[in-house]
Amino acid sequence: MRPTLYLHGFLSHPNSAKPKLLKEAHEKIGKPFIAPELYMSPDEVAEFLSKLIKEDLKGGPVDVIGSSLGGFYAAWAKEHLPVEKAVLLNPALGNWGQVDFQPGWHKVSGLDCEMYVCPEFMVQLEKMLVKDLKKPQDYLSLISLKDEVLDPQQTLDFLKDTKIVKIPDGDHRITDFAPHVEEIMSFIAE
Repeated sequence: MRPTLYLHGFLSHPNSAKPKLLKEAHEKIGKPFIAPELYMSPDEVAEFLSKLIKEDLKGGPVDVIGSSLGGFYAAWAKEHLPVEKAVLLNPALGNWGQVDFQPGWHKVSGLDCEMYVCPEFMVQLEKMLVKDLKKPQDYLSLISLKDEVLDPQQTLDFLKDTKIVKIPDGDHRITDFAPHVEEIMSFIAE
């Protein structure tokens, strides 16, 4: 079975509610689940994911699930690495909205640690920005229509050719995530 990588959002962590639910679902079917910490620059994330997939996971293919900035990284990985399926959860795909990428130290939500944002952070993100999707049918996109951080309409416009699940009352974190786990698992099992 292909492993799944879960890529958390900016200032989030791999032990938050969404990856916990996904990890449980993966364990039930014996599908490997990896949720690394991504407290590094975009260039370092690209290098880390390339090494993880190409070397540590023996060249893939893998599936990726990414939330917010993790969705940005998931789309980049799908377009540049041996990734079979990508699930994007309110992805930041160049529509940075209310995200504060100011250089300096930022507190990670729910943990007693900080992440350093280098001055080149935005330049590195722009360099990695995916401008079109080669195989949109290999993407599942969950978009909260009441996202308070990113503009959901911009996200929907960019992802219009992917399989889209609109969450009418959903927030950026997709607080009510549990009902969507089964659909995600079905999609990456195809």
